[in-house]
Amino acid sequence: MAQGQDWHPEDVKAAIRKTGMTLFALSEQFGVHRTAVSMTLTRPYPKMERRIAEYLGHAPQDIWPSRYDAAGNPLNGPLVRPQPNHSGRAPWAHRQKDDAA
Repeated sequence: MAQGQDWHPEDVKAAIRKTGMTLFALSEQFGVHRTAVSMTLTRPYPKMERRIAEYLGHAPQDIWPSRYDAAGNPLNGPLVRPQPNHSGRAPWAHRQKDDAA
């Protein structure tokens, strides 16, 4: 890899496969949702980046230098959950029918 350039997502996937694992199997091993590892390949997710990097024997800033400062601190901070909408309910919350028994 060129210094200062993130690994290509296919390179990260290949490195994981070379250990005999798949993205899905690694998610299961970490005890997270089955897409957690794969979503880290395209968007910042510091907690999962640390786990993947540790699994591969690297520091997160080695794999994703655009996401970390020189000291290894995430540049974008932790993921933030969406804020509730104007109704006061979280946008991901499901509504139940008023007449549900």
